[in-house]
Amino acid sequence: MSYVLILFVLLSNAFAGLEKIKVNNLNLNYIYPQGSGELDKLSFGAGVAIHRLSYPVNIYRKENSFEIISEIIDIEWLNPFPFAHNIQSASTEQLNLKIEKGEHDLNLKSFKFAGEKTGEFALQNLKVSCRGSSNGKNIILRLKADCLEKMVAEIEHMVLPLEFLKVIADKLPEPAPEVDLPANDFFLNIEKGDFYSFVRVKLILPAYLRLWGHTQFEDEGKTIAIRMDMIKYGILPVTSIVMKELARQINHPSVKIDPPWIRIKLGNR
Repeated sequence: MSYVLILFVLLSNAFAGLEKIKVNNLNLNYIYPQGSGELDKLSFGAGVAIHRLSYPVNIYRKENSFEIISEIIDIEWLNPFPFAHNIQSASTEQLNLKIEKGEHDLNLKSFKFAGEKTGEFALQNLKVSCRGSSNGKNIILRLKADCLEKMVAEIEHMVLPLEFLKVIADKLPEPAPEVDLPANDFFLNIEKGDFYSFVRVKLILPAYLRLWGHTQFEDEGKTIAIRMDMIKYGILPVTSIVMKELARQINHPSVKIDPPWIRIKLGNR
């Protein structure tokens, strides 16, 4: 669940000083430490817009930032979330982003990324919308508040290199010889911080992994806290198994797991 919300927060942090952002059809390929791509349209701030058949952009990883460079605009993303800063590869296909007062939307045909110590995550046909009533000028604070007020996210297909899924399969009543890591039909709904989410996976038989809980920002917005109230695979309760395996397998200074809470530090913002 957290990857969707974190993705939206990370995208917004790169444009922290702007009130409105619109990106149309961004195609980007990044291999540590640099990448390049094209987009159809970029608009930001108070009516400044660029519109061409294609518009080249380049991204460079610096010691404590990313530099996004184009012909007429340079953006520096300072102190990004460590996982994002150390990412080894990433690619987007047909990324469309709109951030405005009260309405925020993200649509992607394809998004792939791999971290320092992870395999490749792959998402296809991702849609996220947030609706809220925040009136703040700071785009990051407004986005965080609105997405906790009301968010709906859908992903048609995912590939998740997560070992804990295999461990869960081994601990179910009739362990399966193989685990299908691809997942389909992901759905997430957040209303005033309370969330319900499900995704269709195959451990023993195809079934829905369903999650209920609450999410909130702490430490002046520098930490996202996720409370897992209940997790079920089909009709089987697996909350304790999932939380125990997450705590055992995740060893990262930015992530703290203290059941039922998962806390992830987002950086110095």
